[in-house]
Amino acid sequence: MNLKFAKYLIIILFLASCVTQETEIKNYGFPKNGNESLNKPLELSEFKNYGKLIDRINGIVCNDSVPKIVIKGKNLIRNIYPIEHCEPMIFDPDGKHYVTFRKGKPFEWQTITEILTDSLSSKLNKDFAYYRNSEKPESYLIIIESERDEKVNGIEKFITNITKEYDKLGTDLELNFAFWEVVPHLPPPPANGNERKNE
Repeated sequence: MNLKFAKYLIIILFLASCVTQETEIKNYGFPKNGNESLNKPLELSEFKNYGKLIDRINGIVCNDSVPKIVIKGKNLIRNIYPIEHCEPMIFDPDGKHYVTFRKGKPFEWQTITEILTDSLSSKLNKDFAYYRNSEKPESYLIIIESERDEKVNGIEKFITNITKEYDKLGTDLELNFAFWEVVPHLPPPPANGNERKNE
């Protein structure tokens, strides 16, 4: 009799613990404290292509609001606050900070080398650590870029995996994301053409 009672008690306690689990919220980037109504949530699945995503992010920022990319998981919501300015800033980070998405896969900048999930921990510390004027990183910076007509497939999975690796670090440094369009490379100026004109 006592054994049956113990089984039922364990089942009841297990079910009760499942019901009372709260959803944890983690923020990445720089959320604006204060007026929550300024935050404009976005889900990547809402966008037909990457161009529409970056246009929407820029439109929110230029209307004095804050874009917030929401990634929902089981009992965890990840809020990504992208770095964006209405007036483009002059900022040219080292190419190592870039992740180029093509056909739903992340690649190293200007290469055909795919970024694999099991390499994210080392890439976070080696390629995404942002240094300004010191030997220690100031923050972590990941610039996601893609062509305007590319789908947003794979981006959510990549962000989820890289934020998991970041969480394991247990650091106070910010993890920042930027979403940029791939800029076509301009051809180099003709060699010695201008020098001869100046002589």
